[in-house]
Amino acid sequence: MNAIIHLLNEYGYIILFLSLMLELIILPIPNEALMSYVGVLCYQGKMNLILSIISAGFGGMIGVTVSYWIGYKLGAPFFRKYGHFIHMGPEKMEKMEIWYQKYGKILLIFSYFIPGVRHIASIISGVIKLPFRSFSIFANIGVLLWISTFIWLGNVLGPKYHQYESVITKWLVLGSIVFAFVALIYFIVRTNRVFIKESMFLIFQSVFHKYNSLLKIKFVLLTFLIIFITFFTLMIGIIQDLVSNEFGKFNSIFKTIVFSLINVNYKGLIKFVYFFSSWSLLLTITLITVAAILLNRKNKWLELTFYVSIVIATILFSKGIHWFFNFMFSSIKIAASIPFEQSMLLFSVYGLFYVMLIRHRSNLLFAVGMFIFFISILTGYSISAVYLFHFTPSDIMIGFVFSAVLVSGSILSMEMFRFLSLIKEGIRLEKIS
Repeated sequence: MNAIIHLLNEYGYIILFLSLMLELIILPIPNEALMSYVGVLCYQGKMNLILSIISAGFGGMIGVTVSYWIGYKLGAPFFRKYGHFIHMGPEKMEKMEIWYQKYGKILLIFSYFIPGVRHIASIISGVIKLPFRSFSIFANIGVLLWISTFIWLGNVLGPKYHQYESVITKWLVLGSIVFAFVALIYFIVRTNRVFIKESMFLIFQSVFHKYNSLLKIKFVLLTFLIIFITFFTLMIGIIQDLVSNEFGKFNSIFKTIVFSLINVNYKGLIKFVYFFSSWSLLLTITLITVAAILLNRKNKWLELTFYVSIVIATILFSKGIHWFFNFMFSSIKIAASIPFEQSMLLFSVYGLFYVMLIRHRSNLLFAVGMFIFFISILTGYSISAVYLFHFTPSDIMIGFVFSAVLVSGSILSMEMFRFLSLIKEGIRLEKIS
C-alpha cells in the first residue's frame, strides 16, 4: 500500500486510473483506503476532486468491462463443458441467467461496496450472459457511486478521515448488504406478487375458516413459530452479551461444575459420549435421516431439499457469522471458535434427525423419548467437549442457539410450503367432486 501511495504522489491520476482498473479485473488492491487518501489530497489542494473521480471512474469502468468479457468468453464455455461435475450444467446456468436478469442488475449497483464480491460480480455477469447493455448501465452506476463516496468522504473529512476510516468502511459495507437484501426482497415480491397474494389469502382462509383436517399441520406451524421467535430473541441477547464480554462467570461456573462432578474414572464414558459428535457418526445420522425422508411417501422431495439446504446453510452460516462478528466488532477480540461450527452442525444434524423421525408419527411416547435422546446428546457433548478438550462452554452454547434459529426458521418455511400445497390440493379435489 505504501508503494502505491508513493507512486500516487509521483504520478497522480494515472496511478489512480490503473489501480482501479486492475483491482476490478484481478488484483486485490485496497482501493477504499487509496480513494480516501485521494480525497484527502483533494482537501489539501494537491489533486482536483472532479478529475480524481473521472480518472478513477474510467479506470473502474474499463476494469469491470474487461472482467465481464473474461466471464463471457471463458467462463460460459468452461461451465458448459465441466459444470455438470459441480451441479452447474447448462440447465442450471439457464435458470441462473433468468434469475440474474430479473434481480442481479440492481444488486450490481451495491456489490462494489462489498470486498470480495466486487471482484467476481462482473465475471459472474459475463458467465451467465447478462446483456452487456444492462450490465454496463448498472455496473457503471455502481462503480461511480462507490468511487465518488470514498473520494468525497476523504475530501470532506480531510486529515481526520483516518480516525473514522474503519467505522465508515464497516457501515458502508453493512448498509450495502442490507440495502441489497431489501432491494432483492422487493423485486422478488413484486415479480411474484400475484402468487404471494393468492397464497396468503388461502393460508388466511384455511387458518380461520376451513380445512379442520389440517389441524395437525397448523399446530406444527404454531409450534415452530414460537420456537423460532424464542431462539431468535435469545440470539439477540447473546450477541449483546458477547459484545459486552459477559460470559466470563457462565464459563467459570460451568467448568467448575463439570470438573468437580467428573473424575478420571469416568473418562472412558466421557470419550464414548463425545463419539456422538464425531464426523463419522454425524455422517451416519445424516444418511439415516435422508433414508427416512425417502422412505416416507409424503412430500419427500420437499423435505429432502430443505434438509440438504439446512445442513449446507449451517456450515456457511457458522463461517459467515464469525466473519460478521470480526468485521462489525473489530475493536473487540472475538474468539475464532464463535460460533462453534461443530456444535452448530451437531444441533442441526441431530435436531433434523429428531424432527424428520417424529414428523409423520402419532406416537407421543416415541416423540418424548426421541426428544430426551436429543437433549441428552447436546448435554453430553457440552460436558465431554469441555472436560476432554477444554472448549469454552459459551462458544458451544452460542453454536446451539444460532443453529436453533436456523433450523427452526427453515422448518417453519418448509411447513408453510407443505401447508400451502395441501390447501391447494384440497381446493382442487373440491372442484373435481
